[in-house]
Order: sequence, then structure tokens, then C-alpha cells
Amino acid sequence: MESQTSSIRQLLSLFQHFCIHFVLIVILAHYLSPAGIAQTTENAGERLEEIIERAVAELDPETSEVQIIELIERLENLANNPVNINRAGLDELSGVPGISLKTARSIIRFRNNIKPFESTYELMEAEGIGMVTFENILPFVTVGESAELRRDLYLNPGYWTHDSRFETLAGYQRVLNSRDGYSRPDSLGGYLGGPVKYNHRIRYRSDHLSVNLTQDKDPGEVLAGPSGFDYTSWHLAIEDVGLIENIIIGDFRVSYGQGLTIWNGGAFGKSSSVIGSAIKSDTGIRPYTSYQETNGFRGVAATVGSKLQLSGFYSKRRRSASEADNGRLRFPASSGLHRTANEMSRRLNMGQHTFGGRLRYQFKNGIIGLSSYQNTFSHAIQKGTQSFQLFDFEGKAISALGTDIRLNADFTTIFGEIARSSNGSFGGIVGSEMSPAGTTDLAIAYRNYARDYQSIFGSGFGEQSGSMNESGFFSGIRQQVGPALQLNAYIDFFKTHGPRFRNSRPTSGFDWLVRVDVEPLDKLSIYMQLRAKKWQQQMDAYDSFGRETLIMGSELRSNARLHLEYQVLDNVRLRTRIDAVRYTETLSGASLGYLIYQDVRYLPASNLTLDARITLFETDDFNSRVFQFENDLLYVMSNTMLFDQGQRSYIVIRYQPSHYLTFRIKAATTLYENRQIIGSGLDMISGRRKTDIGFQIQLKI
Repeated sequence: MESQTSSIRQLLSLFQHFCIHFVLIVILAHYLSPAGIAQTTENAGERLEEIIERAVAELDPETSEVQIIELIERLENLANNPVNINRAGLDELSGVPGISLKTARSIIRFRNNIKPFESTYELMEAEGIGMVTFENILPFVTVGESAELRRDLYLNPGYWTHDSRFETLAGYQRVLNSRDGYSRPDSLGGYLGGPVKYNHRIRYRSDHLSVNLTQDKDPGEVLAGPSGFDYTSWHLAIEDVGLIENIIIGDFRVSYGQGLTIWNGGAFGKSSSVIGSAIKSDTGIRPYTSYQETNGFRGVAATVGSKLQLSGFYSKRRRSASEADNGRLRFPASSGLHRTANEMSRRLNMGQHTFGGRLRYQFKNGIIGLSSYQNTFSHAIQKGTQSFQLFDFEGKAISALGTDIRLNADFTTIFGEIARSSNGSFGGIVGSEMSPAGTTDLAIAYRNYARDYQSIFGSGFGEQSGSMNESGFFSGIRQQVGPALQLNAYIDFFKTHGPRFRNSRPTSGFDWLVRVDVEPLDKLSIYMQLRAKKWQQQMDAYDSFGRETLIMGSELRSNARLHLEYQVLDNVRLRTRIDAVRYTETLSGASLGYLIYQDVRYLPASNLTLDARITLFETDDFNSRVFQFENDLLYVMSNTMLFDQGQRSYIVIRYQPSHYLTFRIKAATTLYENRQIIGSGLDMISGRRKTDIGFQIQLKI
């Protein structure tokens, strides 16, 4: 009874906090003059959602939520801070999704040889940029101001507040069904807080300033008033002031080179967008605004210089880790969840100090960089005891040093990085993207990360996360066949130098994809995609005498997809998708999975958008599971996994009563035909249906 009373009080406190936030937004919206409000482009916002949806949908279905969230944050941040096509260099332009190196060179040639771009629509006058490419890159580019503010106005407040933008975003989500963790008492491991997920963000930006406050409460966590959020992130940043690219105090992210040394920004990886999959365009140091709790740094960071650029950072933060033996701790957890008494007992129980930097030189035909970091934990890390954990990091201190290069020629870019961890092991990647013909683009990359290469912040291109214990060769092609047909294909061979998860010996495998995009009509687009991945897997078997033994078998997961998108009317868009999955392994037969959905977007008015979908799915088991990316609230990741038999439906409503105020609502439900229990452990739901809702308010000034 006392636990229920405590939960009710927490929910009332949360509801009160949410209402206060809502009232403040309404008051601000009512009294601010519309004349001073920056206008937004509805079409650009819708296009951005489509680009994000496609980018996430094209990723490997097994991609982790952390990586997807980082990718979405990167695209949203790039849309909020578009690249100036009249000033950006080759490296910065090619970092924009949809702009290849060939396209970037075309943009630079146009502005240098013909004239500067007076509007983004003039991009279509540059060689190789058609309507499809233009629409894909439009949310991420700008022509900049008509005249640059003079540098001698640094002490003028108008310089710092020019082009001011203010945004506040508050979100509420919860599963409506009763879950086991909320009915258990604290003494039996039940959740301490209520079932609501609540977060908000307040951010101010101008040409040269960025100020942000982000707070988040996960389901099951306690919220004890406005200052009692489990996670709080903030930063104050100065940007683009003379030779100072940025100075950041608070939370920031760092992405250097090809990601072997340090990378905690979003990256695309293997997908049907073959060109750009293996190569990374490092963004250096940037402010961190994500709701993801464990992936940023906290301290001070700065980047100075132009062609010769120096960046450095120092971070001091607390992490949560489970206890091992003899006063040692396991490697810090990445979940950021503190819901039970056990999780709370280890909340922020480890200190982490990190400092590092990068020296980068940009010359006429490329860049070369040198990156490094040193990290120290307050407690010694103890690695796991399983065979695949044999070469993981343990101890208190770890460091890494890497050098990377990118060389640009007329039709070819060569890139690479080699890095050394403090235990003396190496990791490296080298590759090239080339355009041997006007309609053909090729990509190749070879990677080799030693089994004991240890860079705890690394995230290089590869089959596994962590840039360790792997070698592989990737090759891909993008072929344009006329104006309405495009082919993308790749194949990637990989192997491990030592054991990997669920194995006690090295393994190998391959992954391939073929995708054909066609637009038979102006308002109809279709793509067909085949994808397969085969890898070796250690399995239990019996010999001819009935004795149990281990054999090295293989697993194969293949997927076929047909996707159609049709603009029926100016305000009605339909999407239909059929997915079929087949999973086989050496010692058992095949299992199958199917998914079909019908999706509709309806715009009954210019300020109202409705997205609705119904999905039918059926799989033989978990191995033949299916995935779908869903429309959702802003900055919310929904790469939904489905298995067994059932249907899922949702509706997302976006209402914009004014140019500066937006409401978003999502309601979704999943009904299983052959289950009486959903989930497991503390999140177990008794019944066949799971229903969740979300609500969001956004104010942009």
C-alpha cells in the first residue's frame, strides 16, 4: 500500500511538472509577436522526416538503438545547422547525406567558375544534381547570409545574438498496460518510480552561441521534483568566431578521423546507400544534446585554426558499473537505467577522466590528421571470463593514438586510418570511392583490427561494434541507368582473429545486398531489395556414439523486400511494404518470417499531418523476426522488432497551430494472436495486447 501511495505521489509530481511546462509554453506563445518569429518550411520538415526514416530503415536490422539514436541526432543537428554551400570545403560538403565527393566537387566548381549560389534552388544548375538529389540534401544546406558580420563587432551584443533561435521541447510517453516491475515491492526488485518516460529540452542558438539544457526520466526511474531527473545534460558553446571554430563548456561529443581512435557521433555504416557507407567525414568536437545518457563527454573542449586546426578536450564524469571481484568493477553500462534498488546502488559509482585532441592539416588535395586520448577510471576494470572477452580491456588506464588521411583527386578519394592502443596492438582501415564513369560510382575498403586492439571510444566501419577482433573487405557499386532507374549493391567478407560472442574460436562470414530503385511514374516510386548475411556459429551436436560435442556450423539470414510509395493526391501519400525473412542453421530447418504494412500520410490542412499504419506479421520464431522503422515523436527512435503472430497499428498526429508551436501525439498498439504473455522479467505484461502513447510540445522562436 505504501509503495502504491509513493507511485501515485511520483505520478502527480510528474504531471504537475508537465503541466507547468505546458502552461509556460502557452503563455510564451500567446505573448510573443509573430513578426519576430522565424518562419519554418513545412515541406522541408516533412522531407527531413522521410530522409531520417529511409536512413534508419536501410541500416542493418541488428543495429543497436544507441547507434540509431546517434544517427538521428546527427541528421537533426545537421538540419538545424545546415552547411553553407558558398563557403564549405570539400570535406564538409561531402559530409552531408546525399552529397557524394563527385557532387561536392561539382558544387565547388560552380561557385568558383560561374558565380556564388544566390539560393539553394540554383544547386540544380550544378552538374550532376537533379531533383531527387536536391530534395534529399535541401534540409541540410544553406547559402548563408548576404554579408558576413564584421569581426570587430565581437563586443557588440548584436553580433552574438544575430539570427537567434529558441526552442523548448517537452515529451511524455508511457506503456498503458500493467507491467510486473511496477507491482513488485522494492524489496523484491520492483521499480522504484512510475511508468512514465518524460524528458524536455531547452535550447538557445544564434550564429555564435549555443546554450542547452536536456533532462530525461526513463520508465521506472524516480522523479523527485524539477531538479530530480536521473539524467541532466547541458552546455554553453561559442562557435565560428574568427579562428575559433568552437569552445564548449559542459557536454560535448568527439568524432575524429575514420573512427578507430575515438568516435561518438552518428555514422551510417553498411546500408543500401552504398556510396558513403565505409568512409566517414569527421565532425570533430560538437555540442551534445542527446537524451542518450552514456555516450557523451562532460568538461571543456575547443577547436581553433583553419587549414591547420587544433582541437582538444578534457572530460570528467561519473559512470555506473556493476561490481566484480576484489573491489573491481565491470566496464560501465551503456543503458543509463536506474530503476530498481540494485541499479540505484551502483548509480554513478565510477569516476572517468578523459583528455585528448587532434591536429589536422587541410591541403589542396586532402587532409591529414593525428588523434589521441588518455582515459583513466577511478576503479580498476575487470573483464569478463568468457572466451570472447579474453582480449577485452581491463585495468584503470587506457589510451590510443591514430593518424588518418584523405586524398582527393578528380574522380577518386582515398581514405584511411591506422591506430595503436596502449597495449601495443593496432587497427587499420584503407579504402577508396571513385567515379570511373558519369553514371557509375564504386567503393572499396579493407579493414584489419587486431583481436586485442582496444579503443573503448572507437567505432570504425565493420561488422562488429568496437573496432576490434575483425578483418574484412567491402566493395560496392551505385549505377544510374537512365533518369528513373538506380542500382545499389555491395558485398562484404569478414572474419575474426579470435573468438566472438557465443564462440570459442575464430569465425568468418559474408554480407551482401542488392537494391533496385525505379520511378515508373512521376508520383510512383518502387524499390526491390535482397539482402543476406551468413556467419559461422559454434553449435552443440552429438557424434556417432551419442556423445555431446561442439561443431562449427553456420547461420544464414536472408531478406526480400518490396516497397512502393505513391503520391495519390497532393495531400495523400501511400506506402506499401512486403518483407520476407528466411533463417537457416546447420542443425535445423528453415524458419520464416513475414511482414506487410499499409501506411498513409494525410494532410487535411496545411498545419495538420496524420500518419497512420497497420502492420500484419507472422514469424516462426525469434530468429526469423522482422523490423520496421516507424514515424514517431521528434528525436524518438522507433525501429520496432516484431516476432510471433499479430498485428500492430499506430497513428501520429502533428498539429502546428502557429509557425512557432507544434503538438505531436502518437498512439500505438500491438495485438498478438498466439501469446498470453508479452515481454519478460520486470517488463512482463499479462495478456495479448501492448499499448503505448506519447505526447510532445515544441516551441520554436
